[in-house]
Amino acid sequence: MSQTADVVVIGAGVIGGCVAYYLSQAGLRVCVMERDGVGSGASAHGHGVTSLVGKDFKPGAHFLLGVEGLRVYPEFTARLVEETGIDPLFHQMLGVSLALTDEEEGIYREAMSWQQQHVEMRWAGIDEVRQIEQRITPQARGGVLYYHSQVDGYRLSLAAVRAVEQRGGSLLLREATGLQAQGDRVTGVKYPGGVVECGAVVVAAGAWSAIARGWLNFPIPVRPLHGQVLHVRLRGEPLRLFVLTARHGPILQRRDGILMVGSIGGVSMSGLDVDKVHVFDPRDQGPWEFDLNPSAWGKSFMLEKAVHVMPELENAELVAHLAGVRPLCADRMPLLGAVPGWRGVFLATGHGTKGIHLAPVTGRIMADLVLRGKTEAPVPVEAFSPARFASFRPCSKSPVNSQ
Repeated sequence: MSQTADVVVIGAGVIGGCVAYYLSQAGLRVCVMERDGVGSGASAHGHGVTSLVGKDFKPGAHFLLGVEGLRVYPEFTARLVEETGIDPLFHQMLGVSLALTDEEEGIYREAMSWQQQHVEMRWAGIDEVRQIEQRITPQARGGVLYYHSQVDGYRLSLAAVRAVEQRGGSLLLREATGLQAQGDRVTGVKYPGGVVECGAVVVAAGAWSAIARGWLNFPIPVRPLHGQVLHVRLRGEPLRLFVLTARHGPILQRRDGILMVGSIGGVSMSGLDVDKVHVFDPRDQGPWEFDLNPSAWGKSFMLEKAVHVMPELENAELVAHLAGVRPLCADRMPLLGAVPGWRGVFLATGHGTKGIHLAPVTGRIMADLVLRGKTEAPVPVEAFSPARFASFRPCSKSPVNSQ
């Protein structure tokens, strides 16, 4: 069976959904192709916090992308609610990047030394922090105070895809299995039983994006980063701060009252050395383990760490324990842009632990690149080009069938 679209976006998580949203807003007919369900990957279990302080962002273009990502969220989510009626539970309030140890204090003070040039933030002692939220342990050293936000990634994905459908686009629940091409020009995306004819394709399949390297004969150094999180309810008033730590996980108040507690994967990036140029060798093509299961060990680890930050959590009600994988790129920066050697093929993946944070700004940038080959976003996007990995060839031939 053959269908047609101007653009096929492979992946219906927050990244794919936001890319499709901006493309459809520009008047293109967009088909979102997804093998499972909307928001069924990392978008469904991510913390959804737009935080900047720490080591999640590298200095330079990566951090500037994070700043722009934070800035565009209020208007973007308000527009989604107006267009679709789906509320992604976006909210903003003061947050603290809290230090409980010498190491955490060093991480945050070093980050603040250069990040405060771009974002209003300041160091606060623990007495001041506890005046705002007294349930934080008095044993902490203090932290960096600044405003940021939190959103539900699953609802955001649903709203973005719904908006695409309302503009005449489509959601196709099929697994992409390859590309159809004429020479170096993509002409369609294959799936079992059919093809969607198109003039452009954006691979936004999260941790599974590397499947396309065989279609393209181009390296896509993205591996799965396992993560877990707990959803709990705590008696009493809602928290008055978003709380993040470098080694004890976050405690994040959602707008609906749920607390998102703990992290495996975001804490020290699962033990990866984030100060190296590459956290893994881009030539290493797997196979990778896609661990999607929560573990008893993970639950105990996260609770133990969280109680050190907020002792009252020992009496909290456990609502859910979720797990999944995030797409970690070899150099910890996203892959955004055209694939060298191809016309009409683009990558939007590799956001690591910051996919929800960067989803709207990624959508805007990718729509610009597909439509015009450049963007007006105030970010040096060439730093994220897939061309930076062009020398790491993963295979000798391409399984793409041309016609």
